[in-house]
Amino acid sequence: MEIYLVTTGSRSVPLHTRCTGTGRFVRQMGPPGRFGVIDLVLEPVPEYGCTLSWEVSEEQIPALFLDAVISSIKHVLAEDAFDGNYLSGCRIRVVDGAYNSTDSKISCYQMATVMAMRDALRAAGLYAPVDSTAP
Repeated sequence: MEIYLVTTGSRSVPLHTRCTGTGRFVRQMGPPGRFGVIDLVLEPVPEYGCTLSWEVSEEQIPALFLDAVISSIKHVLAEDAFDGNYLSGCRIRVVDGAYNSTDSKISCYQMATVMAMRDALRAAGLYAPVDSTAP
């Protein structure tokens, strides 16, 4: 399933290299636990804009969590540490993940997606944490 991500801003940042990111949000202390795992691949494409390619089965990550993944991607792209207003020329592929019928919640996939996007954007040189010691 291919989804076009609508983002706005005055300055686009193109993706120049393929990069990967993994997000693991696993907290198994006390009932219920928290469990969400997602693997992303960001690939440059000649088209303008940004698309999301959902390539996982229902057993890996149920489609119930798709909205959480999309909103988390948009959240990361809106952070100050992202080097632009929106990502262009990019396909974000959800290629793997893990799900637990008892412990997986929407919030778990939100956190895992944020971790994976930050990881991938750091690898591409487009995301740098804000220095909290700067004046």
